[in-house]
Amino acid sequence: MSRSHVSKVYATALLELAKDANSLEATEEELAAIIGSFFSDDTIRHYFLSPLVDPIQKENTAAKAVKGQTSEIVANFITLVIRKNRFLHLPDILEDFKEGVDAINNRSSLKIYSKETLSGQEKERITKAISTQFGRQLRVQEFIDPSLIGGFKLYIDDYSIDASIRHKLNGIEEALLQKKIPVGAIYEN
Repeated sequence: MSRSHVSKVYATALLELAKDANSLEATEEELAAIIGSFFSDDTIRHYFLSPLVDPIQKENTAAKAVKGQTSEIVANFITLVIRKNRFLHLPDILEDFKEGVDAINNRSSLKIYSKETLSGQEKERITKAISTQFGRQLRVQEFIDPSLIGGFKLYIDDYSIDASIRHKLNGIEEALLQKKIPVGAIYEN
């Protein structure tokens, strides 16, 4: 997933503030809740993205929206991001912040893509195997990918593991294409 340099800079700054305040997990939860509410409602999202709304009015609206709902760190951060006209970067900032928290806690993000929701046992087996292999705690996110025929794809750190049926069929196809069949060969049953 490609994110901008802007999101990394803001996430790093917030990470340092939260680390100094010893509130990494709380800051992450608050930030996720606020960003989720801003981006889940089209009216709110369009308001903050509109060039017709005065930037100072946007900042004041954001300050009122988060006042009393979040810690001072998150409230100040959200208003700063709005003031600097970086509203659109908030989801990426959140993802970069999560990665930073994971790095500090020696944890990785495991993304599982499958055709259908995995059972608890399946998810636990995959998580345990990957955790043992990488020697880290995992934050597991599961996604449904309708383009998969079956199986699953895993993404952890900079690694990807493709255990999908399509990948296996492509491997078989490639192996068959690599075999040279003599011209004029006659096959009998």
